[in-house]
Amino acid sequence: AVVSTQSTGHMVQRLRHSHMTVLYYVFKPVHVLLFFVSALLALYLFKYEHPYLLADNRHYTFYIWRKILNRTPLIMYYLLPLCFYTFLNMVALLSTVHSKFFTLLYFLCVASQIVPQGLLEFRYFILPYILYRLHVPQHSWVVLFLELCQYTLINLITVKLFLNKTFDWDSPNELSPNPQRFMW
Repeated sequence: AVVSTQSTGHMVQRLRHSHMTVLYYVFKPVHVLLFFVSALLALYLFKYEHPYLLADNRHYTFYIWRKILNRTPLIMYYLLPLCFYTFLNMVALLSTVHSKFFTLLYFLCVASQIVPQGLLEFRYFILPYILYRLHVPQHSWVVLFLELCQYTLINLITVKLFLNKTFDWDSPNELSPNPQRFMW
């Protein structure tokens, strides 16, 4: 599809405005305070460590949880400013192309899919991420190529770990233990 220079210029102008929207929310103390108080309460009251997350060392999430997120009790609270900034950027980018209703509906649907899950797994974020990427303005070809290189590198590392790193688990039900492999 051919994109006219007028619509491209309008999209660039709206994208610049979206970054100003992020600054607008960051400097509005009521919104910042509301977000942080609700996030602190949610983390304090509803943080849940699933037994499979703590026991299965074949997954990325086991290592992310053990080495980063569970290192100190306060690490999740330290990550809240990053989460807040990321959320504002996502809202700003979605609002450059779609209405506030669509943006609200998108985040409600994502929350309804992710919040009830007891486990932290990357697969739960795949569909929301694909839908997000389809609905935000497209970046330059250079940015898209760098994104493709990043995903290719992550997948190559995962395949290498899958093929070369095995775990031996003792199983009382089998005569010989089967090697387990690293996976998502």
